Order: sequence, then structure tokens, then C-alpha cells
Amino acid sequence: MKTDQKKLESNIWKFYLYEILYSLMFYTPIIVLFFQDNGLSLTQIMIIQSINSIVWILMEIPSGYFADVVGRKESLIITGLFATLSMLIFGFGDNFYHFLVASLFWALAGVFVSGADSAFIYDTLKDLNKEHLYKKVWGNTVFCYSLGVSAASIIGGFLGGMNFRFPFFAMLPFYLLLIPLALSFYEPQRNKIVSTKNHIHDLLKSVKLSIFQNKKTRQLLLYSALLTSAIDVAYYLYQPYFALSGLDIVYFGLVFAAFNGIQALSAKYSHVLEKKLGQDSSLILLFILTSLCYILMGNVIFIFSFIFAFLLQFVSGFSSVIISDYVNKETSSSIRATVLSAKSFVGHIFYALIVPVAGWLVDVYTLSQALIIIGIIILIAGCVFLYPLLKTNTTKRVLTVKTP
Repeated sequence: MKTDQKKLESNIWKFYLYEILYSLMFYTPIIVLFFQDNGLSLTQIMIIQSINSIVWILMEIPSGYFADVVGRKESLIITGLFATLSMLIFGFGDNFYHFLVASLFWALAGVFVSGADSAFIYDTLKDLNKEHLYKKVWGNTVFCYSLGVSAASIIGGFLGGMNFRFPFFAMLPFYLLLIPLALSFYEPQRNKIVSTKNHIHDLLKSVKLSIFQNKKTRQLLLYSALLTSAIDVAYYLYQPYFALSGLDIVYFGLVFAAFNGIQALSAKYSHVLEKKLGQDSSLILLFILTSLCYILMGNVIFIFSFIFAFLLQFVSGFSSVIISDYVNKETSSSIRATVLSAKSFVGHIFYALIVPVAGWLVDVYTLSQALIIIGIIILIAGCVFLYPLLKTNTTKRVLTVKTP
């Protein structure tokens, strides 16, 4: 028993290392330049990104189901394998089709880690009777990942300055290490899905149980999707906004590094803040700050107005930890990875719907006006999605008090 406990405890620090290695995406600051240097047009680049998003949407929930049926450890191994193959093809590729295949492998690496990672940590802590520490541990995980992304962006810029292929080759040893590291994980005990030969039926049944028959989970997924899509849309508006505010392009990298630093700290200490605020106040704070960020950016424009975006980075780190914790608490271990993948799936659907609307608003109005409109939309949508969730929480508390 003590041996099993030590193996379970080792999962935590090993997983931190796994997240750090996975976060070292040196290609981030040069990927578009790399594509263009190999003769791709902007249209071809956007086609690759579009197909990448389609793979995410199609494979998100099935990959979570795979993690529940086969194992979270196996899913994390597959992520290392696909990530390595992706970087190899990127490094040696020289045309549209090579990069399309590489992007497909990269998308598959992402969907297999999505859901499986959080479920793996939560079940590990549950076996250790420490699931109450999930917010703290997952906050540390996001902290490690965000700092890794920041460091990788800076290093990748230097590597790309020497040769656009160097960042991809530099990532290979780190991604190769993901495979033996995941193999060393100790799979925690969990209630597995009772699988039949009809896997499509089993998958749909899991989705039905996890989403459609659990009102609170469904509301959490919708609310989370609103926040994540609002955060992702902002990333495409930051650069034109920085240019509008008069910030020199040479400082863009430093600002984005600061963004990741804010997100990392927010995630790391989210458990402390959430404990003081409580669930309801935390959820209310998230959409208000998101809306406020957009409205402030639209109304107040000067060279340092990027500081308003710190609000959104705080929301990103804080929400990624506490909403994940709330969803885990509402979910059985047998379908946990499927539900967490469904959370990401719904977020991608929202994002696909919101992005063209945001682009249209920027084209029809000024960037400032578009930001204000988006902020108001988020404020209204946040109230719509959050009200039934808060009502459910209130009802649950009343029933708990009345229970003898």
C-alpha cells in the first residue's frame, strides 16, 4: 500500500515535468514566417488552421472517451508520440501538404492530452484522499505550463532568427522525453466505462450521462465555453490593438511574455482566492472582468493600454483551474476525461461561432467600437449563462441545509 502511495505521489511531480516539456513550443513566434518562407500563401496558412480546428472538434470527445476506456496514461503517451512526429515533419517539410500532415498530428497530440491530463491528476489525488488539493495542484500545473510557454517564446525567437527550422528540431528531444515520462506514470484506480463492441453507442451514452442528464455540468460547460472563446478571440485582436495604441512592434514579445506571467500567477494562487470568494462570487467575477477588459480597451487607448488585457489573462488562469475543479466534482471517474473533453469541445464550437462575428464587427466598425460591442455581448451572455447555474447552486445549498 505504501509503495502504491509513493507511486501515486510521484505522478504529481512527474506531471509537472510533463507539462513543462509539452509547453516548450519554440515555434510560436516564427510559425507564420516559417510557412511563408516555404512558399505558403496566407490563404493556405488559414486553410491549415481551419482543418486543424475541425480535427479538434471531431476528435475532442472521442479522445476523452478513449482515455476513460483505455487509460489516461496511454492517452498521454500518444500525445508524446504525435507531438514528436509533428515536429519531425515540420522540421523536414517544405510544402503545403507536408505542413498539413504535421498540423494534423499536432492537433491529435492536443486532443489526446485534453481532458486526460486533468482527469489523471484528479483521480491520482482522489486515490490519495487529497482531491481537496486539486485546485492547488492544477493551479501549479497551469503555472508551470504558462512559464514554459513564455520561456519558449523568447528562446524560439532567437532560434528562429538563426534558422526557421531550428525551433522545430530543438523541440524534438523534449517531446521524445514525453513518451518514457508518461510510461513511468502510475495509473490511478477508477471506475471504468463498461464498454461493449458498439463504441459509438457507448460514447453517445457517456456524453448523454455527463452532459444532458447533469444540469449543473451542462451549465458549467456553457459558461466555460463563453469565457474561453472570449479569451481566444482577444488573442487575434491584441496585435492590431497594440499597433493602434502606438506600441512599437519590438515590444510585442515582452508584452505577451508578461501576459503568460499574469496567467501563471493567477492559476497558481487561484485556490487561495477561490477559497476567500466562494464559488458563486468567483463565477460572477470571471465574466465581469472579461467584459470589463474589452470595454476598457475600447474606451481608453494609449501606449500602455495593454495593461487592461492583464484582466483577461487573470481570468484565463483563474478560470482554467476553478471551473475544471467544479466540473470534476460533478463527474464520475468513469467518464471524467470524456466530460473534460466535452468542455473543450463546447469551447471550440463557441469559438468557431464567435470568431467570424468578431472579425465582421472589426471590419464594419472601428476596432475600438468592436471591442466595446464584444464586451457588452459578453456581459449580457454571462448573465444569461450564469443565472441558472447560480440558481442551481442556491437550490443545492437549501436542500443540503434541510437534509437531516
